This record gives sequence, structure tokens and C-alpha cells, in this order.
Amino acid sequence: MDQHAQRGQGSAWSIKRDFINELLSIGEPFSQLREEKWVSMKNRGLAAFAKAHWNTFVRRTNRGIPQKFRWDSWKVALKFDVYADKLSPQYESFASTTNEYTSIIQIDVPRTFPELKVFDVEAQQQLSRILHAYANYNPEVGYCQGMNFVAGLLLLVSGFNEVESYVGFVGLMREFGLAEFYMPSFPLIQKYIQAFEALTDDMWPDLHKHFQQEEISVAVFLHQWFLTMFVIILPLRTVVALWDYILYNGLSSVLAVSLGLQYLLAPQMKQLKFEGIMSFLKNIKDADSKDDIRVGRIIVNQAYRITASRGCLDSFILAQQAISLTNLPSFEAVGSGEPAKRLASSAGRSKPNPLVAIVSQLGLSESPRDEMGTMYQ
Repeated sequence: MDQHAQRGQGSAWSIKRDFINELLSIGEPFSQLREEKWVSMKNRGLAAFAKAHWNTFVRRTNRGIPQKFRWDSWKVALKFDVYADKLSPQYESFASTTNEYTSIIQIDVPRTFPELKVFDVEAQQQLSRILHAYANYNPEVGYCQGMNFVAGLLLLVSGFNEVESYVGFVGLMREFGLAEFYMPSFPLIQKYIQAFEALTDDMWPDLHKHFQQEEISVAVFLHQWFLTMFVIILPLRTVVALWDYILYNGLSSVLAVSLGLQYLLAPQMKQLKFEGIMSFLKNIKDADSKDDIRVGRIIVNQAYRITASRGCLDSFILAQQAISLTNLPSFEAVGSGEPAKRLASSAGRSKPNPLVAIVSQLGLSESPRDEMGTMYQ
């Protein structure tokens, strides 16, 4: 095992892992029965349990994964065991080789989680190596802005395990199909944007009309939502709650979750002008609240309700054939804005999540049984 694979074994890295685990556990609901079920699955081996009882396993992950089991659960979704033996031996060579993307990677990495002090110089070096390794592994896709946040989140949740994060990132790109989001000219993202806009017009015509009046193209913010898998827009604990659902429900669930998120954002956005909407969207991430996980669960519940007939949504996406790439507005480079000024140095300090007030106004519940019926029975 090389020196980079061994990272995370020392006391400094243990402290960082413990900090992240504590940070991502704040506001996590506790149930003795739920805990016992996860311990039982862990003792049997999550991958083995998932293989033998897939529907039960997915049902439990859809309820939300306890932080202590999150990385091992994500590894199951990302087919870690399928890729690990092949990818791990190649990692050192790929990670240490520069390429045509080196300069942009060097720019983007320091912009990744600047609000987290644990994402320090060494963590940035790990992320840089992961991104270089993937660009060398898959030169057809290479590197694209947004990948730094996706790979960075994997690095955080893994407890800064560099090689496992790389293998998970490859699994996310290949098995999950996320690489399609980063292809030149973003053809799949354009399909998702068209689907999002059409479904917005269908489900929230007043919001769609408001966007038109304010001359807002949803592409302006959806590019960032999709390219970063929501990391750029939402508090960290909310994001991992969304990923718990997304990783086990396919790439189209990214569209479903974006619609669920818009459902919560709509009441506020309808009251704002263009500049106000853009400012509102940028500031959501600045929240640091014990309610962040709850908000994530409510977004997931809304996503499920919106796509109760999944086949209909998938058919709509697949039906998008001719896509014009010439009239889409340009969008701000991911990660180039003001660094978020939250959490990290004082995990106990809390800033209200603006979505919590909206949740209360809408009378929504985070209870899976309330919002998702028999899915969680």
C-alpha cells in the first residue's frame, strides 16, 4: 500500500474524520429500532445483505442513512467491490501524472469547501490527485468544473480515504452514469433542463410565468445544481441526505430532487425579482442548522411524491430528442463566487436554514410514513 492509500491512519486524520462524522450527524434522528437494523446489516456485511435483500436495503437507505454507516452504504450503491481491485493498483500512476486539465484543477481545488477548516492543504492535495487520476483514467470526459465538489464530498464522507474516494468517484461516473453530465456541450444536462422547465410549467404555472416575467432561465442555476449534485447550493448535511436517496434511485432522481427542492423554494422565489432570486439561491448554503437533515428528508419526500409514476418522468426525459445548444445562457463558473462563511471552526454555532420557515408555512412533514406512504412500510 502506498503512502497515499495509508493516509487517514494517523491521529491528525482521525481527528478530522471524527469532526466530519460529528458534523454530518448533527440533527440526525435517532431510533433504537433503526439503529439495531443497521447494526444487524453491518454485521452481516452491507454488500452481502443488499445482494440478498435488495428491496429491504433500498427501502432502509431511502429513509436516510445514519452517518456511521453512510460511506459503507454509498460504496454498495457505487459498486465499490466491482471496481476496487482493478482501480486501486492504477491509482498512484494516474494520480501523479499531470494532464491538460492540471491548471484548471489547481484553480478549482482551493475553491472547494473553503468554509471547512478540515478541508486543509493536505485534503486539497488529496482531491487534486483524485481529479487528476480520473482525468487520466477517462480522458474522453477528463475534468469539468463541478467534479471538484462531487469528488470532494466523497472524500469528506469517506473520512479522507483517498483511494476509496477515487474508486467511489469512478463508480459514480460509470455505474451511476454521472459522466454523462460532463460530456462536451452537456447534452444530458440540456435534456434535464428542458424536462425541468416543462414540468415546472405543468406543476407550477404561476412560478413559470414569474420566471418569464423576470427573464430568468432555469439553466442559470440548474447547471450548478446538476454539475455539483447540489453541493454548491445546499448545506452539507442536507446534501448528504439527498445523496442517500439519489444513489439508490438512479440518475433521473437528480431531476426529481431538483423539482422537490424547487417545491420548497417556490413560495420565496415568487415574491422576489431577478436579483433577489439569485441572491436567495446563493445564500441557502450559508445556513448551518440542526434542521438541515430534516430539510433534506423533506426534499426527498417531495421528490418521491412528484415522481410517484417514475415511468412517466423517464419517458419525458427520453423523449427529448432535438436539443438546441445555441440559445442557452452562459452560467457563472462553479466555485468562483464568494466563499461560504459558515460552520467548520465552531460546529456548535447555528444559523437558521431559510428552508425551515418555508417547510413550516407549507405544513410539510419529514416523516416518511406521512409523506411517502407504503414506500417505508
